[in-house]
Amino acid sequence: MGQHTLPTRAEDRAAITAVVHRYAHTAREKMNFDDMLHLFEPTAFLVLPDGTSVGPAELSEVLQGEEARYIRHHITTVDMQFDGDDLAHSETFFLAITNEAAPDHWGHWRDVFAKRADGTWLIRERVIVVEGGAPDGWFSRMYLQKS
Repeated sequence: MGQHTLPTRAEDRAAITAVVHRYAHTAREKMNFDDMLHLFEPTAFLVLPDGTSVGPAELSEVLQGEEARYIRHHITTVDMQFDGDDLAHSETFFLAITNEAAPDHWGHWRDVFAKRADGTWLIRERVIVVEGGAPDGWFSRMYLQKS
């Protein structure tokens, strides 16, 4: 990587990381779905742990009021690879704590970010991969016990 690209990549990495952290802040009890929508492209989609693919605006319908009373996503690692000037792939590891279990579930988000003409980065697609969870936790109740 040439030295002249380092500041641009550093700014891009910071901007993408800010979106990741903002998502973690909005993905909690009494989710702020309106605030979350601003983090995604209009045609973006999420693939939920059960394989269901939804647009960000559909998340409230999928959860159907079954959010945990308390949930916090703790981000541990954000790794990014850039594909040209306006596309980035990231993998973010998380640990979620809820009122039902601590830890409740953990895993990673595989994201594709797109850079807009104004320089902001938005999520184009997010795949939520849960690697494990407490058998008596919210994730288990929401996704595993319904199967």
